[in-house]
Amino acid sequence: MYKVPVSGTIAHSWITSFDSEYEAFLAYAKAYPNACTLLVDTYDVLTSGLPNAIKVAKDFLIPNGYKLQAIRIDSGDLAKLSKEARKLLDEEGLADTKICVSNGLDEKTIRSLLNQEAPIDFFGVGDNIVLPSEAKVGVVYKNVALQKNGSKEFISKIKASNDEAKAITPGYKKVYRFYNKENNLALGDVLAFHDEIIPQDTFTLIDPVNEINQTTIENYSVRELQVPIFENGKLVYKDPNIFNKKDYCDKEIKTLPTEIKRLEKPQKYFVDMTKELIRKKRELLLSAKNQGISLTKKL
Repeated sequence: MYKVPVSGTIAHSWITSFDSEYEAFLAYAKAYPNACTLLVDTYDVLTSGLPNAIKVAKDFLIPNGYKLQAIRIDSGDLAKLSKEARKLLDEEGLADTKICVSNGLDEKTIRSLLNQEAPIDFFGVGDNIVLPSEAKVGVVYKNVALQKNGSKEFISKIKASNDEAKAITPGYKKVYRFYNKENNLALGDVLAFHDEIIPQDTFTLIDPVNEINQTTIENYSVRELQVPIFENGKLVYKDPNIFNKKDYCDKEIKTLPTEIKRLEKPQKYFVDMTKELIRKKRELLLSAKNQGISLTKKL
C-alpha cells in the first residue's frame, strides 16, 4: 500500500511445523533459493541449527547454483554465537554466508557487539524502534501443538532457547485457577494438557522453574480461565464494553491475597504446571537439543 519493500526471514513457527529442522530448512530453501536466510536458534544454534543450515546449503543450494545468503541468530549470547558460527561457516567453505542477529536490539547492545568485534554483517532491529523503553511488552506467535492430516490428535511442539522467556511450554493446554473455599482467595494457577483431569480433592502445585518448590492444597474449588474466542475460524466471543471490563478486573483483583498485592516485596503468584506437562516439556527440550548432534559429528 505504501510502496515500502518488505523483507524478512524464516519464522520459528515455520520450523516447528515440520517434523525436523532440516526438513523445514530444505523446504524454505526450495521456495526461496535466491534469498535463503535461515533462522538457526529454534532448538540450538551450534548443535542443530547451524549444522542443518550447512547441510541444506551443500545438499540443495550449492549443487543447484544458489548459495546460503545468511543465517539469523535471535537469542542467546549473540557475540559468542556469531563468532563460533563464523568459524564453522568458514571451515565449511561458506565464507560468503552472512550473519544476521536480532532479539530486542538497541543502540547500546549493537555498540557492545561491535566493540566485541562480533562478526555480524547486519542487525534486525524492530521492537526498540517502535516501542518506547517504558513499554516492554512483547507478543510473539509460536506453535505449541499441531493437528496433521485431519487427525484429532495434537502433536506437541517446542521452541528451545537459552533465553528462559523464549523457551515455550508445549502442547494444547488449559489454564485453571484454584480458590480457597473458606475465603475465595486465589491459591495459584496451573497449566495442564487440555485432556488432563484436575482432581477436586487434593492437588500439588509445582513451580516449573524450581520443582523442589511444591505446595499441596486441599479444600479448594477450580475454575477454568480460558473462554473460546474463535472456533473453526469464526468469532464466537462478544467483547465486553469498557465498564464491564473494569468491573471484571476489580472483581478479580479482590480474589488475590494481600501478600501478592503489597508494594514492598510482594509474594510471587505462581502459574505452575502439572507433572505430566513438566515431563513432556523436559522430554521435548532434550529431543530438540539432540536433533542436530549427529549432523555436527559428520561436519
